[in-house]
Amino acid sequence: MTHGQPYLVQLLGFQLVRGYNDFVFEQGRPREPVFRVEDVEAVINDPGFFKRGRYYFDGVCGQAARGAGGQQAIIQLLAPHPEGLSLDALAQSTGMNDANLQEALNTLKRHDVVEETQESWRIMVELFRRWVLQQ
Repeated sequence: MTHGQPYLVQLLGFQLVRGYNDFVFEQGRPREPVFRVEDVEAVINDPGFFKRGRYYFDGVCGQAARGAGGQQAIIQLLAPHPEGLSLDALAQSTGMNDANLQEALNTLKRHDVVEETQESWRIMVELFRRWVLQQ
């Protein structure tokens, strides 16, 4: 979900502990001190989660607005496809020539936004991909 992005790891961890503390100490209900997949899902499905992470998400988008053109369009195209899109599909959808498309992809890759996997490009950070879909 975080792909190791420190800000998102910290945010997710903080929200998990906060929820646990509320449940155990504020509500006085017993609970095993272990986090499960359901706990993570509850945190990331909370409508406020993406608002609390806005500094990271806005920062990535702001970075994509600078440098090589077409970066934001690529992000928008990739977001609905967690498995990624081929270079050909991206070229067709963006209408960018090969050199400009590759420059934009390389810039996004350098900033840890996208990665190339088995001849397709995808957004690396699942939480960022989900945030883009909500915009």
